[in-house]
Amino acid sequence: MIQKRFGAIRMNETGIDYWVRRLVRQDMPLFSRTVEHVAGMANRENFSFSELAWSILEDPALTSRVLKLANSAYYNPYSKQITTISRAVMRLGTNTIKEIALAISLIESILSGERRQKVLVEVARSFHSAVQARKMAVKLGLKEPEEIFIAALLGRIGHIAFWCFADDQGLRLESAMLESGNDEHAELEILGFKLERLTERLSQEWKLSRLLERALRDKGDTDPRIRSIRMGCSVAMAAEKGWGSVEVGKAVKEVSACLRLPVDETTQILHEAAREAASVTESYANNLISRLVPIPEEEGRKKSDRGGETDINGGSNQSAFLVQTPKEQIYPKPDPSIQLGSLRDLSTLMASGVGEVNMVLSIVLEGIYRGVGMDRVIFALLSADRRHLRGKHGLGCLEDGYVENFMISTTSDLRNVFECVLRNKKPLWVTEKPEASIIPLLTEELTNVIGNGPFFVMPVSIKDVAIGVVYADRRASGRKLDEESFENFTFFGQQANMALRLLGSE
Repeated sequence: MIQKRFGAIRMNETGIDYWVRRLVRQDMPLFSRTVEHVAGMANRENFSFSELAWSILEDPALTSRVLKLANSAYYNPYSKQITTISRAVMRLGTNTIKEIALAISLIESILSGERRQKVLVEVARSFHSAVQARKMAVKLGLKEPEEIFIAALLGRIGHIAFWCFADDQGLRLESAMLESGNDEHAELEILGFKLERLTERLSQEWKLSRLLERALRDKGDTDPRIRSIRMGCSVAMAAEKGWGSVEVGKAVKEVSACLRLPVDETTQILHEAAREAASVTESYANNLISRLVPIPEEEGRKKSDRGGETDINGGSNQSAFLVQTPKEQIYPKPDPSIQLGSLRDLSTLMASGVGEVNMVLSIVLEGIYRGVGMDRVIFALLSADRRHLRGKHGLGCLEDGYVENFMISTTSDLRNVFECVLRNKKPLWVTEKPEASIIPLLTEELTNVIGNGPFFVMPVSIKDVAIGVVYADRRASGRKLDEESFENFTFFGQQANMALRLLGSE
């Protein structure tokens, strides 16, 4: 028995329940809270584009990657630059945004894996399976091929998650796989469960894809969507044996029968999907994973001519382990192109006459945070009795729960800077050395919430009735506020109030 050869694992360190608990507790990069929220939101029928934009913007790393991919040749073939998340969400649509967010998580999971090569291979398989499944769905004329793409993309989540945190169990399982030549048999012997079952449990815990859960639970399901997912996975796995292998021949015949197309035409479709998968993975990361997608011989020869390849069986050159995700910049620098992009988004929204307060605010706060270059930006909404400002949305360097706990009094008997801004309906720059008239307005309540130091604040109004304020500072980085930044901050406030006035008159 394999288990005798490699040693039994203590019961408190094994079993699928143990692994599910461990992976959920890890809050692993594979599914950060932001990505989980984005995925769940995109599944809802009653959500707004602004909600999705807010969720993405709360994660600087995800913001950067979504914009990068939104401007890639794959998603933006006409090269019309997208500089804001609001525009990316409106142009790409929810399904594509969800697809991007989940795919980015798969790529980033590589960074956490000790058994890194195993994770690389599994991620490549996932992308290849997903592209093949989507291609079949399109050929079959199925609705929402993106949903099929996502389900197939997540089809090996259990494998990826396990290899990210495998430790000693990973060593034993890897050795058992080599000895037995049967991965699933080795998984049962060493772990007591198949990693496919771990995928199903994690999908349930993270509420990722009911379609995937169906595909894993009922092998006899004849739903064309389920068949597309299974066949996509079968083709991807078979291709690792070589496109001329017996396994590929069987997979091609199955797909050919399902699509009701000749074998030759089906083969061309699958080859095309493999090349597309390599291209897509290159857009998401770099050549590292795309080289692990097995492609037809002629194309594969072109790739090998470039040198520096990593093969699907684990062989690699010395450059294969040098790829790193660049460190995200925590404090955005002023960027006129982002400012312009945000202002264009506001203009589009006003011209269309279709929008909502949250959409305007998401565009404005993104423009101030990423365009003007602030450390943190907060929108605080007036309470119904107009006695308090409560945090509603925030971007940037914010501690957990900060926005929710943000509350400032606005009654005339408790005068402070925010109350004066609301009353005077004018923006204010509180400098490092405030004027004598401002000092009494920097109350203890106020400084307990926002701290000491310079900041910008301006009122937000609908039909000249104040509804809240936008606050921004650079305290975390220590960068100085300047006249140009205040002018740009003020201009965004003017545009926000104009947009809200127009939308409020509809």
